[in-house]
Amino acid sequence: MVRPPSPAMIVACLALAVSLGGTGYAAVTLPEKSVGRKQIRNGAVGNLQIRAGAITADKLRANVVTSAKIRDRSIASKDLAKGVVPVTVTSLKQASGEAVAPGAVGAVSAQCPEGQRATGGGGGFAGPPTTNDNLVDSLPVGDERPAVRWRVSLFNGGTAPRTPVVYVICSSR
Repeated sequence: MVRPPSPAMIVACLALAVSLGGTGYAAVTLPEKSVGRKQIRNGAVGNLQIRAGAITADKLRANVVTSAKIRDRSIASKDLAKGVVPVTVTSLKQASGEAVAPGAVGAVSAQCPEGQRATGGGGGFAGPPTTNDNLVDSLPVGDERPAVRWRVSLFNGGTAPRTPVVYVICSSR
């Protein structure tokens, strides 16, 4: 003997039909582009719901994607078009100066090649150091901005004249 459905089952089936019918109705009758940001809950659309290639640069507002919003190691060089990130050219230049007498201070500077700027530097005396040697200063010099030269000034704490040496680290960016 087959029992008729209970009233609760009839109400449940009716509710299911109405809810599915509403979704189907919305899918068929909503005008194009009528669902926007205001109608979508936060987190409702994730990367699994977005078709590959659907979001392009011309569909993004300016400054929406910043370096702070990109996860570390999520972009590799293969993901970038050639020439998007300029290649930085670096070089190290060295120069020597006139010998500095014992107990005296001497200075020497080195310059970057054309098109590069000084990003760091340092120096010392050629040969083994003595315990009384002192670095007086080590800094970028000149009127150019950005700086293209680096100078070191050294105190010779030794007992013989010594040759000062300077190094400048240069970069194209």
